[in-house]
Amino acid sequence: MAQSERSGRNAKGSATKPGRKPVRGSGADTVYETLRTEILTLKMEPSTLLDETDLAERFGLSRSPIREALIRLAAEGLVKTLRNRSSIVAPFDMIAIPSFLDATELLYRLTARLAATNRTQAQLHRIKQIHDQHSVATRERNMALMVRLNREFHLEIADASGNAFYANWMRQLLDQGQRILGSYLLDVSELDDHDLESHWINAHWSIVEAIEVRDADAAEAAGRRDFDTIAVRMRERLTERPSNRLSLS
Repeated sequence: MAQSERSGRNAKGSATKPGRKPVRGSGADTVYETLRTEILTLKMEPSTLLDETDLAERFGLSRSPIREALIRLAAEGLVKTLRNRSSIVAPFDMIAIPSFLDATELLYRLTARLAATNRTQAQLHRIKQIHDQHSVATRERNMALMVRLNREFHLEIADASGNAFYANWMRQLLDQGQRILGSYLLDVSELDDHDLESHWINAHWSIVEAIEVRDADAAEAAGRRDFDTIAVRMRERLTERPSNRLSLS
């Protein structure tokens, strides 16, 4: 069920804090990029009120570029405009998550398979670079960086697939998924070192190896396994019930 839509000052949180020093930028693009990053990384939580006056003060701009940025974010599904014309960070639609997972699995498999056939040497080098950075972030348990580098890893593979449509679809999915991943995977303290190594690092390396030797079947299979490591945890979180942790003895 989607989170309830709350307008006005009753919305969950606010995009700004009283007394925050205004940040001057280059207009609507700066506002758009800043808010987009804060929304995707969950620094700005779902249902946070986006008050145009507060945002104009924060960025040192008039309300027109603020409104333009919010319209662009709404077109991407990251901002929701309410009936009273106020805006909030779009809530999570929990019902849509299974469909998101299905689409993501398909693209993980498809783009990995095509990348094994179509990648260039330069693209392979970039994929390996991102994998190395992701491995470091994983061992350091830096989840925010892990989520960002996971996105870059799969976007690079999608670009290497040679199909611009698949690359664009992957970008849209991962932009939405960055919030979902952040919501369910920020707590890595429960994962031991073996899980981190086998599930996060080795899963990606299997894709890299298959793409390097141009083994399309192996690349697709590795893409499926990589997705499964994330999907299993997300589905477990979705089906968790607080009552399961209560003792009646």
